[in-house]
Amino acid sequence: MMHFRLGELSDADFIAPLIYDTDPSHFEKAFGKRAIDGIVCLASMNSPINHSHITLCAINEEPVAIFALYSPETMNELVYEKPELRNFPFGPFGLRLFKEYRVLQKAMSMSIRACQRYLGMISVKREFRSVGYGRAILDSLDKTGFEVVLDVSRRNRKALSIYAKCGFRPETELPPEYPLETSVRLKRPSLSIR
Repeated sequence: MMHFRLGELSDADFIAPLIYDTDPSHFEKAFGKRAIDGIVCLASMNSPINHSHITLCAINEEPVAIFALYSPETMNELVYEKPELRNFPFGPFGLRLFKEYRVLQKAMSMSIRACQRYLGMISVKREFRSVGYGRAILDSLDKTGFEVVLDVSRRNRKALSIYAKCGFRPETELPPEYPLETSVRLKRPSLSIR
């Protein structure tokens, strides 16, 4: 049986590689060879990928996956969060960290409706993939009572196929700032709505 708990600062070394796996090319572009270091730093700041926004999933006490589910209120708070510049190291890495913080903040400005929750990420450890843990996480989100929405690259055919099999369909009511050319927003109604 899968157990869930909120992430803690001590989980950064587990969380960072899984966040990296959600979009390696993005994080490599942002941080180069120090991608994991950058993610660990962001997980310790009040950024959208802060450990407190991430849920760890474990089987027999062994962490196997993570996900981040945001309410409209949390997303709004993160958009207007003022980062403390003293938390960013001096030099090129600190500048890259600050820029990525702002990119993540901007992603939180993609509004959702009050009846929805935004799945900002989901990642399963490589050795536990293809055995149903991702689907179990998605199915557990039905218990929230909210419609779950997420964004995925139009080029990520594998993810699009997996989400379609899990009941996600294209969202038609998109926020005005939505980048239609690169992403697609998918939604899955709660069991109480379906």
